[in-house]
Amino acid sequence: MPKRTSKNRTIEVILLQNDRYLGEKYEIVRVKPIFARNVLLPKGIAVFADKAAKNNYKQKMEAAAVARSKKAQSLDELFTKITADEGIEIVRKANKDNTLYAKVDEHDIVEKIKEIYQIEVEPHLFKLKKKLAEVGNHMVTFAYNDLKKEILVKIKAEFDPKEAKKEEKAEETEVKEVKIS
Repeated sequence: MPKRTSKNRTIEVILLQNDRYLGEKYEIVRVKPIFARNVLLPKGIAVFADKAAKNNYKQKMEAAAVARSKKAQSLDELFTKITADEGIEIVRKANKDNTLYAKVDEHDIVEKIKEIYQIEVEPHLFKLKKKLAEVGNHMVTFAYNDLKKEILVKIKAEFDPKEAKKEEKAEETEVKEVKIS
C-alpha cells in the first residue's frame, strides 16, 4: 500500500449547490475523502471532480465563474460607496455606560445595507469574532472569495426619554439631599 502524502489526503469535488462553508455552486473545492463519501455525495451536494464530470459541467462551471466575478465586482462597488459615505450607522438603545441592550451582529449590518443601498448581501460573508456590544466605531471584515474589505460600522446610542427622566429625578434627589445636609 502506498504511503499517504499530503497530496492525496484531500480530493476534488464539484459542488452542485451553494454551501456557506465550502463554496458556491459549480465550484471545484478540495475536501477530505471521508467527508465527501459520507456527506457530500450521498446528499447530492457534490460529485467527484474527475475528467468526465469536469467535461459534463464545463459550461456551467464557466458561467458560474463569470457570475462570481460579476458578483465580486458589484460587491466591490458597494463597499466603495460605503467607504465614500464613511461607513454605515446603526442606532440602538444603550445604557449610560454606552453598552448596548441588543448587540449588533451580521444580520443587523446586512439589514442596514439593504435599507440604504437596496442590495442583498449574505450575512455569513461578514466576519465578526463576536457581536458588537458597545457604542462607537467598529471595523468589520467582509470576505468573498478573493475580495476582502473592511467597513466602518458606527453604532450610536438612541435617546430614550424614559431613561433621561429617571436620571433627572435621581440628580434632583441627590441635590435635595445635599441641601438638607
